[in-house]
Amino acid sequence: MQLTTHPVIKWWNQFWKKKQVVDLSPTSLKVKQSQSEIDIPLETLINLSIEKGIFLYRLIVESEGNDVVILKGYRKSELMNFTQKTTDSLLLLVVSSDRWQSYQQSLEALNTKCCYLSSYEWQPIAVVYQLVCKLQNLGISADHLSNPLHKQVFEQAKLLSAESISELGRGIHNQQVAPLLASKFKVFFDEVEKNPLTDKQRIACVTNDDHNLVIAGAGTGKTATLVGKAGYLVESGIAKPENILMLAFGNKAAAEMNDRIKERIPSISQCLKASTFHALGNEVLAKHYGFKRSITPFTEQPFQFTQFIDDVLSERAENDFQFKLVHYFSSLSTPGKSALDFKSIEEYNEFLSSCRLITLNNEWVKSVGELRIANYLALNGIKYQYEADYKFKTRSVERRQYQPDFYLPDVELYIEYLGLDENNNTASYIDKDEYLASLEWKRDLHALKETNMLELYTYQLKRGQLQSSLKTALIDYEVISTPVEIELLFQKLKEENESQWQGFIDLLQRFLGLYKEGQFDINLVKSKLMIGGYDIERTEAFLDIFEPILTAYQEHLVNTESIDFSDMIAEATTIIENSYYHHYYTHILVDEFQDISGGRAKLLKALLASNVNIRLFAVGDDWQSIYRFNGADLALFTEFSKAFSPATAVQLDKTFRFNDKIHAVSSQFVMTNPAQIKKQIITHSHINSPAVRLVDIKIDMEKLKSITNIKQRKNQAYIVSLQRALATLNRSADKKGKVLSVLIIGRFRQENTPQLKDIDISQLPYTHLNVSFVTAHASKGLEADYVILFGIDTGSFPSIRENDELIDIVLPNKEHFTHGEERRLFYVALTRAKHFVYILFDGDKSSPFLSEMAKFGIQYVDNKLASQLAKWHCNQCRTGELRPFTTKYNKTLYKCSFAPACDTLLNSCKHCKSPLEAHAKGFRHCRGCGELEIGCLRCGIGTMVARCENDPNRETFYGCNRFRRGADDSCRENITIKSYELRIQTAAKLVKNKS
Repeated sequence: MQLTTHPVIKWWNQFWKKKQVVDLSPTSLKVKQSQSEIDIPLETLINLSIEKGIFLYRLIVESEGNDVVILKGYRKSELMNFTQKTTDSLLLLVVSSDRWQSYQQSLEALNTKCCYLSSYEWQPIAVVYQLVCKLQNLGISADHLSNPLHKQVFEQAKLLSAESISELGRGIHNQQVAPLLASKFKVFFDEVEKNPLTDKQRIACVTNDDHNLVIAGAGTGKTATLVGKAGYLVESGIAKPENILMLAFGNKAAAEMNDRIKERIPSISQCLKASTFHALGNEVLAKHYGFKRSITPFTEQPFQFTQFIDDVLSERAENDFQFKLVHYFSSLSTPGKSALDFKSIEEYNEFLSSCRLITLNNEWVKSVGELRIANYLALNGIKYQYEADYKFKTRSVERRQYQPDFYLPDVELYIEYLGLDENNNTASYIDKDEYLASLEWKRDLHALKETNMLELYTYQLKRGQLQSSLKTALIDYEVISTPVEIELLFQKLKEENESQWQGFIDLLQRFLGLYKEGQFDINLVKSKLMIGGYDIERTEAFLDIFEPILTAYQEHLVNTESIDFSDMIAEATTIIENSYYHHYYTHILVDEFQDISGGRAKLLKALLASNVNIRLFAVGDDWQSIYRFNGADLALFTEFSKAFSPATAVQLDKTFRFNDKIHAVSSQFVMTNPAQIKKQIITHSHINSPAVRLVDIKIDMEKLKSITNIKQRKNQAYIVSLQRALATLNRSADKKGKVLSVLIIGRFRQENTPQLKDIDISQLPYTHLNVSFVTAHASKGLEADYVILFGIDTGSFPSIRENDELIDIVLPNKEHFTHGEERRLFYVALTRAKHFVYILFDGDKSSPFLSEMAKFGIQYVDNKLASQLAKWHCNQCRTGELRPFTTKYNKTLYKCSFAPACDTLLNSCKHCKSPLEAHAKGFRHCRGCGELEIGCLRCGIGTMVARCENDPNRETFYGCNRFRRGADDSCRENITIKSYELRIQTAAKLVKNKS
């Protein structure tokens, strides 16, 4: 049908050669105008309205995805007939659609609340609501529909609202459905594991959003939840076993998962097998290529990989490449840090002590910048003298003889390397005025004596411009360079510095592994340099060496027709993204999601996008994320909904492993980092005494003075303390009539722990104990009745071993919180224990973590054998420390270490003996356990205590504890319970605001 304009308008259009034709086909409106042609599908129509113009009528067409089309110059009767035909055609299209059955099923699921709906399953509800709204706008009601199903769906959809069909509406629906489903499958959840699942575990199992994150804690039943989820999907008919993909990070974890499924749900164990990410990648590649790819032997034989890199470096060590190697190895192997990068002179000196600041001319220099200047001059054959006396005498009573950093005798040029930034600022711990005054004196001296001084700056080192600035300046001063014989120098450096050369190869090897694991390319790596914080000159030089190594390695893999583990993930991801991998998975279940890396996340996203309505169910614990050094990206867990959206998170809230005291200590400790997810976890068991004991071995060192060698005495003291702890635990196990497990957890392997390297732990003579040693990292996933944390000294927790900043470039972004991952590692070690934790340490070198824990209060941490750990800063002078002392009446008080200059004097808490901080509002707050004491406002000395609380005939009130009947100094202040509680609330609020 064609819509015809009024004859006058038609003539007018012909006269002016304009075109306006509207054709109605069974599926669309075609509008042809002079300069355009629009095809409007009938299904996209939103509204058709007729409006009166000055003389004639016009038709306004509104549709989805198009601008409003206004058609002018028609009779009203023509337009009414046309709109009727259009709506009839639309109605015919609507009723012939095969979607009504799915609309009806979705509305039924919505109304009966029998299904947890994903965004894909929610779409029909939103679509049918929009369809009904559109039909109503076009004047179509349920009466126009003849099919009973269509009428029913129409009437049900009319009851919906824009809010109810939104994402918020879907969330509300699913929140209502989850407890109903948990109740419906109660018997299954009661029996799927040895113990019934908790309420939160059940909610996690029935939650079936597009992407689901289960936030667990140590001992909260992650594996039980995964098994319960897999079983629920099959039991409810949502999925078949072969539709479920379960992924773990290692073969051991996957095997344990399979054993658990075989034990608890044997009916599905043949069709449902847990796999590792690498095994999945290998399967994808095998199906794509028709055969299994060989794995390079380098993965099993790292020494062969090392030799390969060494051979490549030697083969390619020709003129230009050889110069790059020598330049990097001699000048850039140390990160380009300066005094400006450190907060204290102690930190800077510690950094310098770890650097090899020896020039090619075998001189010790004082900074990384000076090292790079000296070696640049040496490599270019430019003679120089380091810190030689200035040619004119300058020494006096006030000054030593002036010694510029470098002197180039052939051109009589002096070079000063200055510790200044772009704004002439020094490091915070250096006197800026004095430094600048000294610089001005040097400038004036050179001007007076007519000598040349070249100034180079620390900020040039930071920007990667030090070498280029030096090169430009030397050209300006017409300094002739004669590059040295590189080949001989290269061989000399390699032979004389064998361990450093091996360290360089190890660095290349680790960088290569992480580079491929993170699926980087060189441009992406270089773009990270622009963020700042990196030594640009060093990094660019390293990448110039790394690129040929990478090329040679990739060529080796091609020539040997092999792949490495990173290729399994990366190539599988590409195959899936290109739709070359066909599967039947509808649900992907992932264990230990806090360890996910960027490469594995890409693989997951490719799988999720490969079919419609695939769900992700991820379980993990951000408090136990300890593998950043292997590429794990904690942000993928803590910011889950950014990477995987839409998403729902469920927190597990009950731990079955340890008691409330271990939980209180470990959770307070790890949540000091504000980036960790806050959790409210309850424990299955409760005790009334501390479950963590700090043991300072110095007590035993005092008893071993017969051993004159301090190192041997310390090692023996550790053994004595360990044996005493084991003997105590052995007696406890004997009383219980059981053989109990003990984990001795160290920061490093036993052979690298001097005190234990010659001891066979398994042969220790404790008949009621099963004792083993593990590292903190290896302890993850384990549990024992008792744990002994061994050697918790500075340097072990937190570890002082930092990644080379080159490695940081190919790792996920660093956390802002200092020692965040080390804190989580310590949490992992603490939470392996079911009942009790011993912590052995050397008081002279104790970890700062222990000083922090010692302040938690004696109801949580027994620090009787380590009382000096709890160090409190004086809030009055803000520089001293509060130190305890005992009066002749056996009362513990605290005074400042700067007494008598600082007159602070504080009482101790009656509960934990920590200092009580007095507040101007009349209360005292314990800086350890947090206990509040309400002070007496009348005398200003006493504390308000309950009176008559055990007298049934009198009402309880609070009175000053300095009340003494008949005494001259007695205080008679008293207040009601209500007033006391009000003061407690006020005090608690003030303390909270202050913290």
